[in-house]
Order: sequence, then C-alpha cells, then structure tokens
Amino acid sequence: MLHEWVTSNLWCRAAQDARAPPRGGTAVMVERAGPDDGAVTGHVFVVRSSVEGIVCDDLVVSTDGRGPAGVRRSWWTALGWASEADRSAARPEDARGRWTRLASSTGVEPGRWLLAVGSRQSAGPSWVADGVREVLEAIASQSAEHLTPGRPRRVAVPVFGVDGGGLDGQRGEVVEKLLEACEDAAQLHGLDVVIVARAASDYSALQSLRRRAPGRGLAKHLQEDARRLGDLALRGQLALFMGAGTGVAAGLPLWSGLLARLAEGVRIPGGAEALGRMNPLDAAEVLRRAFGKASGETRSLGERVADVISTPPRFALSHALLAALDVGNAITTNFDDLYERAVESATGARPRVLLPKGEQPEGDWRQWLLKLHGDASEPDTIVLDRRSFVRYDAEQRPLAAVLQATLLTRHLFVVGASMNDDNVIRLVHEVAVLKEKRGGKAELGTVVTLQDDPLSADLWAPELRYLAVGGAAPAEETDDERTARMVGAARELDVFLDRVAQHAARGTATLLDPRYSALIRDDDERTTAHKLAQLRSWVEKWATSGQHADDWRDVLDALDSAGGSSADSQAASAAPLKTWSLCHATCTDAGSGVPGRPDRGRPWSP
Repeated sequence: MLHEWVTSNLWCRAAQDARAPPRGGTAVMVERAGPDDGAVTGHVFVVRSSVEGIVCDDLVVSTDGRGPAGVRRSWWTALGWASEADRSAARPEDARGRWTRLASSTGVEPGRWLLAVGSRQSAGPSWVADGVREVLEAIASQSAEHLTPGRPRRVAVPVFGVDGGGLDGQRGEVVEKLLEACEDAAQLHGLDVVIVARAASDYSALQSLRRRAPGRGLAKHLQEDARRLGDLALRGQLALFMGAGTGVAAGLPLWSGLLARLAEGVRIPGGAEALGRMNPLDAAEVLRRAFGKASGETRSLGERVADVISTPPRFALSHALLAALDVGNAITTNFDDLYERAVESATGARPRVLLPKGEQPEGDWRQWLLKLHGDASEPDTIVLDRRSFVRYDAEQRPLAAVLQATLLTRHLFVVGASMNDDNVIRLVHEVAVLKEKRGGKAELGTVVTLQDDPLSADLWAPELRYLAVGGAAPAEETDDERTARMVGAARELDVFLDRVAQHAARGTATLLDPRYSALIRDDDERTTAHKLAQLRSWVEKWATSGQHADDWRDVLDALDSAGGSSADSQAASAAPLKTWSLCHATCTDAGSGVPGRPDRGRPWSP
C-alpha cells in the first residue's frame, strides 16, 4: 500500500522551505510571474472553520470600545486565553483608531489583533468594513522578518458584527462589504486574507458572491479544472486521497525528519544520514529492530512515531479547504488528525475513522475517513516498517478493497501524495482494466502536483490525470530560486483548492435565508425567495407537530441541506415575514439581477 511519508521531493522541499528561517527581511508583496496578468499579489480565501484552528501569521477578532475587556468569551481560545485571569493579563502593544495589537505571550503564536465593531448601535455594515480595512492596513505595515519567505502574509478574519455587533439581520450586506474590504487589502497590500465563516449560511453567501465575480490568480485551464472538480464534489461524486503534502504546512516532520527523530538515542551504524539513503520501509525496519535490542526500551515503533507526530496546535489552510469540499469518502496515509479536526471545525462532527485494526467508535457515518496506515492516537495501528507492510497486504486486504471500491464509484482527487508505490499502481491498474472491459471510462481521478512532470503524467495516463499548479523546473537554478519557486507553487495549490471549494459550495442560503435578501437585486427574485422562506417555516411547523411529522422532517432536512445548517435556517426563519419586509423596504434595486446559478442535485454519499 501507499506509504504516507514517501512523498515526492517536491512536497518535501516545499515543506522545508515553508519552515526555514527567513534569510533577511522580505517584502510584504510577492511579485513573480503570474499565469495571466504577469503578477501575483494577495488573495482572499474563504473557509468554514474557526479562527483559532488555522495556521496563519496574524488573526483578528472582534471587541467593543474596551479593548481586551470587551472580547467575547467565544474568541478567548483564538487569543490563547483559558480564563478571566488570562484576559485581564492581556496587554496592548499598540492601539490606534479602532484596532489594538496585543503583546505576544510566547513569541511563537500568530499576531493577535482586536477590532472594535460592537460599540456603536447605529453602525452599519460599511462601518464594519471600514474597520477591517484599517486593521488590515496596519497588519500589512508590520515587520515581515518572521514570515515564510516567498508567500504573502496570511491573516485570518471572522465575519464581524453579526453576533455581538448587532448586525445579524443584515448578514447579506455584512458579508458583501467584508468581502470587498478584504479583496481591496489583498490587492493594495499584498495580503492573503482568510475569511473564516462559522455559520454555514455566511459561508454559502460568501461563495455565492465570489462565483459572480471574474476569477483571478489562476491560469484559464486551472480555473476550468477547479470548476470540474468542484462540480463533482457538489454532486457527491468526488473522493479524497491525502498524503504527507497536506500536513507539512502545519509543522509535521518530513520523512527524513521523522527518521532522524526516531533515531535519537539509538545506535545506528552511519546514523540518520545512512538511514536517509535507504528505502524508507527498510530504514523503518532497521529502527524497529534497533529499538528491540536497546536495553530498557519498552516502547514500540508505533508509540515512538506517535510521540514525534504529537498534535499540531493548528491545521493547515489546505485542510480547511479540503474539508469544505464536504466529501463523503476520504482516504489518507497520514497518521495525524488534522483533516478530522478541520472537518469537525466546519461541520461540528468528525468523520468516522476506519483503521487497519478496526474503526474508531466516534464520528459521523455520513462521512468516513480510511486511514490506511493507522492513527497516531492508536500506536498499535501504525503501519510503517517493512514487516508491517508485508503483513498488511496479507491481513488487511479488505482496506485495499475499500480504495478500489472508491476508485470504481467516485472520482479520486489526490492531494499531497506521491504516486510511485507499486501496490497503489497495481490497485489502480486493476480497477482501470475492469472498467475498460466493461466499457467504462479509464480515467479514475486527478492528481494535483506542485511542478509540471510530463513523465509521471504519461506514466499514469489515462487512469489518473496529472494537474500541475506550478511550471516545469528550469535547467539551472540556485537553491534560493528553487526555494521561491516551490513556496510559490505550494501557495498556488492553496489558491487552486480555494477555487475548487468555491464551486463545490451551495449558494442557496442566499435564497432561503431572509438575512441575505440584500444580495438579491431583482424584485421578482426577491419575492420568490420570500415565498421559499415562508415555505420552510410552514414545513418546520408540520415537522414538529403534524400528523406526518416524520415525513415533513425529511422535507425540512432536504431544504436545510440545500441552504445551510439546521441551526442557521431555524434562526433565520424565526420571523421570516418581518425580516423580509424590512429587507425589501431598505434594499435598493440595483437594476437587472445577476443570473442565478442552476441548482445541481447532490446524491447522498455514504
């Protein structure tokens, strides 16, 4: 089977570059050859997650006019506060206008910023957006010495003002103004801004707005592939296969780093350098045997691997973007739980995890994750050394069958994994031959890579389609040039995944939720949406008290699955007529409406 830590040199080097200390200061704006317009500056990402969960350089949360004293408890975790004492001990390092920068408590956490949005009762969405512009401009002016060389500064911001700020009934205008402010900052200051939406309805509305605007930052063929993969996800026909490349941005060790850490304190002829020259499975086997010979050593290889992996405090942006695809089936060779945490942050529930020695009891069966090589939380399930792999094929063949069944029934989207393992080649080709004999299409999936690799593309065609987000390597380049190129390619992958997630998101919350009525420009469309919201409130009534409550509940679930979470819909439908009437009276008609996006049915994915 695939070995997670045997990733391509491209992924490994990109990860090393991302964690390497800066070689002097770097400009905030990153300028390099772009796909279409000659330069790439900042980008706005949208995820459904939590601000405290994502790896970033800076984060912003809301407060009122009292600074740290006005921060709501829901933001304490993002700021590293566990108690009232922590909040009382927080000290501003700088404060101007409506923003405050908190002093660092450890020196390693993201820059922590506060934005006052809740102190003016008469303040509207534009006032909130003006504050966002102010704080992003201030962040862009900070020193870049600690940043990852080669990519823009990354800032995580929530949807401001819709909870304590009192603008819940104007969510449509809030998300529209917020998106405009973040896009302005991305272009003017070269920032990568990550808008983190907690509510499914906010996420849906943001993605609907983004689909109306022309795409930026990707070559035309990548935009087409992003739409293709997003449409597959929306129809429930996409499955994920994730390798080590998805975890390195969160600080997980590379294969060489894992070997070196495992070899600490154990006598190995030639040391870690000699291990690095061996086949990875053989190197792990050498370590397993060395541990068995060491006096007083009682921990297994799996337990040592679990110690090295530990639990990174934050998942990478790529995890949040992949979680946003909302696929029912996912497969990984990783030992960590970063993807599971990203899914939980987005949906409120982790996927059910399948392991070589059985399934974990917790998790939502509507989404499952097959961990082919085990989980760090259960060290005895970890498959790493040569002996384990030999036994794996004999004892865990049903797990290989799960991968093949996924290839037969879904389009496999491969991210962060090298495709050079003989077992995987055999499994893929077996499925391809079966489909060809039955007259089916040979293409089974898409592999996204950081660098153009024509040989690998030819090797895997037509079973797997290779898609490179970066160009081919030049004949000659310095280490620094390669560093900049690979870090840039890794960021291009994030931009590509963001575009895939944009097309995979449903935008129907704009129609079902009266709080977003300002986004509907056409009067006739707005009236129809009003009736749709009315319909949901009637269905909800009969689902709780009607003679056929169970049947009505199915209808209600269908409406909620199209327009956001049940909680979002319930909050929106509490007083739909009053809210819609208010919005209809205050929203101005902008002329002809933007053409609607046809609804695409999504089969349930087991």
